[in-house]
Amino acid sequence: MLHSPIILGRTGYRPSFRAEEINRCPGCGGNHWYVGRITAECAFCGSALPIAVTGAREGLTARAA
Repeated sequence: MLHSPIILGRTGYRPSFRAEEINRCPGCGGNHWYVGRITAECAFCGSALPIAVTGAREGLTARAA
């Protein structure tokens, strides 16, 4: 085997955008986001995070603090 499979518990910290929570940017600490279909981009520094997949995707709204 040339490579080992990805084991989710051992791959380290993976920040992601969660629509149901207040999200802080890992780059600058800001909390305003441009939310797309796949990623959310920080309005201050431009860092992009993948959107965490949840059970219900209907009525997706981003909350800002």
